This record gives sequence, structure tokens and C-alpha cells, in this order.
Amino acid sequence: MSANLSAIFYLISGILFILALRGLSSPETSRRGNYFGIAGMTISIIVTFLSVGNFGSGFVYVLIFLLIGGSIGAFIAFRIPMTAMPELVAGFHSLVGLAAVFVAISAFLKPEAFNLGTPGNIKLASLIEMAIGAAVGAIAIAYTVWSKKKGGGKLIVKEVFKKIKKSNHLNRLVTLSPLTEMATKFHSKNGAKLLQVNESTQNFEYKVM
Repeated sequence: MSANLSAIFYLISGILFILALRGLSSPETSRRGNYFGIAGMTISIIVTFLSVGNFGSGFVYVLIFLLIGGSIGAFIAFRIPMTAMPELVAGFHSLVGLAAVFVAISAFLKPEAFNLGTPGNIKLASLIEMAIGAAVGAIAIAYTVWSKKKGGGKLIVKEVFKKIKKSNHLNRLVTLSPLTEMATKFHSKNGAKLLQVNESTQNFEYKVM
């Protein structure tokens, strides 16, 4: 696969990561956002493997770090509280954006390693692709930082309960939660009562004192 074609696919994957972050900002679009993130990561991995001309020690290192990173990610995902899930997923995707920035910087400093020419003699199209790739990655990182400052899931839940308790007209709260073991444990631990199980969601009831 040529360097220019690889850069185009990397750009597409970067756009998918931004769409994933946007989708994960709302419960209604979170599943679609996850699909965008999965598609972006799949494209990145496939293009990386196809761009490697010699499957030697470098390929082994890639597999080792994929295994290490995947294990760490799985461990964190299983232990993270459900209210912190938005920050977790956004943080994971921002790391991908950071990787895109590093790749663009590496390509600019060592273009011969990417078959893009020599330092000071890089094609204009390749320079534009590097700039766009770095910009997309930087936007993903900035969006994550901005989202955290706006407040994550835990802060939103606390704010909702605070407003409900101040109201004299509400005495119960019913949730629409995903049909997962994590959601069940979270609500049961916090004293909620299971009302109904649907095809892909479940409803819990909280009594407002």
C-alpha cells in the first residue's frame, strides 16, 4: 500500500474517532459512537499491517503492545464505575488522537521511513495529509479535555438527584439503563429496585426521600 493511500485511510480513521467522541456524548447515540470508534481502530490496524513491507521484529513488537494495551484497557473497563464510563471511553479515544499526532510528527521528521521523501523535500500532498492528521488528533485530545471540564457522568447523576430532592412534586426516579451486568450491579448497589427488563434495556426505580 502506498504512503499517500495509507495517509488517506488514517485520515478517515481519525474522522471516525471524532464522530465516536460526538456519539458518546449522548446516551441515545452512544452505541453508534462505539461503532464509529471500532471502525476507526480497525481501519488503523489493518492499514498499519498492510503498510509494513517486512514482517520482522517490528511486527512482533506491534502484537506485543496490542496485547499489553488491550489487557490494560479490558482491566480498566471492567473495574470502572458506570458513572465514569463517558470519561473512560473519551480518554481511550483521545489516546488514539495523541498517537495520530505522534505519527504525523514522526513522518515529518523522518519522511524516508514512511517513503515520503527526504527532510526538506516532502511532497505538498504529503505535507497537507500530515497537517490534517495532526489537526484531527489534536482536536480529539482537546475535545476530551473540554468534556472532562464540562463534567462527567458522576457529576451529572449528582446534579440530577440534587434537583429532584429540591422538588416537592417528585418522589420517584425511573432510569433507562443498558441491559448489562455492570448497570445491574451499579443500580442495585445504590438501592434501586428493578422494574422491568426490555430487549436491550432495563428500568430501575429510585425512591426520592
